[in-house]
Amino acid sequence: MPLSTRARYASNFSFNARFTAIAYIIFFMKEMPIFEEVFNRLIKLPGFGFKFLIGGLLSFVPIVNIFAFGYLYRLSRAVRKSGQPVLPAWHDWSGLFLDGLRFTVVWLVYWLLPISLASLIALLMPFVYLEALSSIFFLTSVLLSTVLFSSALYRYNMQKNFKDLLDLLLIIRMTGMEMPRLILPGFVFLGFLVLLQPFYGFAIFGGFLLLITFTSLRYRSIEVNSSVSF
Repeated sequence: MPLSTRARYASNFSFNARFTAIAYIIFFMKEMPIFEEVFNRLIKLPGFGFKFLIGGLLSFVPIVNIFAFGYLYRLSRAVRKSGQPVLPAWHDWSGLFLDGLRFTVVWLVYWLLPISLASLIALLMPFVYLEALSSIFFLTSVLLSTVLFSSALYRYNMQKNFKDLLDLLLIIRMTGMEMPRLILPGFVFLGFLVLLQPFYGFAIFGGFLLLITFTSLRYRSIEVNSSVSF
């Protein structure tokens, strides 16, 4: 093959490779959900106000809030299955309670436990002259635990196997991979908790509702559209 012909083939191959890569990147970016869009689509779903009201009220009462947790668990599974923001119906209350227990296990291990440890460390920080940093440390820990929890919940939903929660390194890797895009919903969740303390039931339920919807869509986009495996 003449040199000019080989050069032309090489040039065409290089162009096609670049074009394919660019097309893939554009497609991938278009498929990725945007936080603001997800928020707007979620609150415009039929029955949002009523379903949010039920979940918020249930979240005020210990033990009873497990039903709200069950709803959030079903939400995460429904979003992963459909690839769209959806709001499950409030029905099958016995099954909802069992789903709430599943959610609670993930919540205890990856949200409440890290935050409890961070709270203890923050209380001890003034004794080593780090009082000025204690609040920043605690709020940062809440933010990171919230994002880590959402990754752990998605990981559990993939096979519904609690053993998957033991793979801490994988869940940390999932979180780190999406951290730049999960910071905003994490801050929104944190803002709900700080600004809506008197209405903590609605703050917790609404914060998790939005966070879980967004993170489930993010991870589903990666799971479906890329070769990255969790």
